[in-house]
Amino acid sequence: MYFRPMKILFISWDSDQTNYLENLFFPIFKGLQDRMECQFYVLQFSWADPTEVERISILARQLTIVYQHHLVWRKPHPVIGSFLTTKRAVKVIKNLIEKIEITHVMPRSTMPAIMVNPLLTWLKKRDVKLIFDADGFPLQERIDYSGLNKNSFQYKYLKKAETKILKHSNIVLVRTFLSINIHLKTIGLRYRVKFFKVSNGRNEDFFKPDLVLREKIRKELSIPSSSMLWLYSGSVGPQYLLSEMLNLFENYHNQNKDSKFLFLVRDKSAVAQAIPDHLKSSIVIKSVDFSLIPGYYAAADLGVSLRKTASSLSGISPIKVGEYLLSGLPLLLSRGIGDLENTVGHEDFCFMHPVLDEEKFNKWLAELKHISKVSIREKAVACFALENSLKEYETAILASNSIVD
Repeated sequence: MYFRPMKILFISWDSDQTNYLENLFFPIFKGLQDRMECQFYVLQFSWADPTEVERISILARQLTIVYQHHLVWRKPHPVIGSFLTTKRAVKVIKNLIEKIEITHVMPRSTMPAIMVNPLLTWLKKRDVKLIFDADGFPLQERIDYSGLNKNSFQYKYLKKAETKILKHSNIVLVRTFLSINIHLKTIGLRYRVKFFKVSNGRNEDFFKPDLVLREKIRKELSIPSSSMLWLYSGSVGPQYLLSEMLNLFENYHNQNKDSKFLFLVRDKSAVAQAIPDHLKSSIVIKSVDFSLIPGYYAAADLGVSLRKTASSLSGISPIKVGEYLLSGLPLLLSRGIGDLENTVGHEDFCFMHPVLDEEKFNKWLAELKHISKVSIREKAVACFALENSLKEYETAILASNSIVD
């Protein structure tokens, strides 16, 4: 039995535009605080501007999460600045652990791992439990999409840090069962006991079918109730197959002239530049506050989640998939994304990409109106609701108190 009230320090490393902290982790941390004897402290390293930092800070206070931000240096060069920041961060983390009497440290991904690795022996002596949030394969993703060379010093340095923390953590959190097997090939089967799969759960009271909001948003967008509305929500980049999405929609639109495609994105210009002139009147691009997103989901008829084929896909579980399904949206989904092909790929509300049979795809689209949004949501709750995530995290955190590295 573990009697000390748990004080959990979550450490993240982010750019200037990420919003997963408040959209994903804050609800999970708040839920865990409400159901366990614990307090979450968030230490975020990023190069976000002061306005963005203040916004996140206010959200954290509202949820009784203690938040602290440290600036990531970007000069004289981003790589050098990042290296210098991680060196400085070791002392920052150590002082914070001592001051607050932290009981559990939870670094997320590679850069926080580099900060925590020099403290491994010191943490063990203080009986501070180490929970590594592996969350996908970020290094492989940089090879797949950003051109990182696997033979480069940078990759080898980062990979060594990742392997070290995988071995020395009390537990490791992952998002897919596939990723567990891949990690074990690197570090050895004897570490299997420390791996825990957790889901990116969403608030089922927030994401849900809503006929009132559906009518309101469609009126706002000037979309008739009978028109098919495709939806893409999330980041824009080469790995998200924007051109392929537009091609698929264009083929459908040629036979269904009243159909529309809604993009909910931060970078509106990137989408706008990719749209051919003859489709511009049928595509809507918006950036909206997170609190308004469920209304736009409710207005849609199909959620799209595509990814360029890559090795790193096996470790991810896109947040938007859970949001789509809890909102009752059928799903156009790429093969090879984490465990999703096994969990939802066989369902009648899911069509797997690449589309090898266009006639079959069009027939599936035509039959979507007969699939109940409520039935899609009911099947999604068990896998994608926040409550499921809270149970998984609770089990993992409590296990960290008994599993030794």
